[in-house]
Amino acid sequence: MSLTLVQQVIGINQQWLDEWIAYRAEDKKKPMTPRAIKMTITWLLKYPEQEQERLISHAIMNNWEGLHYVEKPKQSTRQSDIYTELTDTSWAN
Repeated sequence: MSLTLVQQVIGINQQWLDEWIAYRAEDKKKPMTPRAIKMTITWLLKYPEQEQERLISHAIMNNWEGLHYVEKPKQSTRQSDIYTELTDTSWAN
């Protein structure tokens, strides 16, 4: 399926959808059918465009054939750095 046949859909990060379609066709040698593209768009619409970019780029980086939700890495709640905690001797006083 040609990239030009995929119409612009509001709420879809079109640049990354095109990247995903090209990746599947060129790198994986498994081009997407019109039905697969429609299902992918439906799945991507659950997420904001920035999240779509993260999910697609993660899938391409990991050489996946499909898209899967991946949790964002959790931000550290640590108030001090690890070196300070390891060298802290205030407990000994």
